[in-house]
Amino acid sequence: MGQKRIKGLYATLLTFAVLTTASVSATPSDQDRQYGGGGKGAVVFSFESHARNGGLTCEDCHSTDGTGLFEMQRYEFTMQDHAKGNYCWACHNNKIADKSCGSCHY
Repeated sequence: MGQKRIKGLYATLLTFAVLTTASVSATPSDQDRQYGGGGKGAVVFSFESHARNGGLTCEDCHSTDGTGLFEMQRYEFTMQDHAKGNYCWACHNNKIADKSCGSCHY
């Protein structure tokens, strides 16, 4: 295989890797999510802490087939979910991630 063809193949693979990696990252930083917080202060889902620093992708938590922590829809969480370790608290359990109020409520 010639040098030119190898360089072209390498460029194609590199472009594909960059494009596919970017498309699976969690919420872009300009799209951080803010939720009501049930009177405890707003809850902010931070791209910085979950995707960039935590290395998570959307698919790590979300699914469309019932296998993830969340389906692709909007949720309302209760204190019972918090106590049972459902949803966010599957990781925010003081083992994987901080469970203190201030880690999510601002």
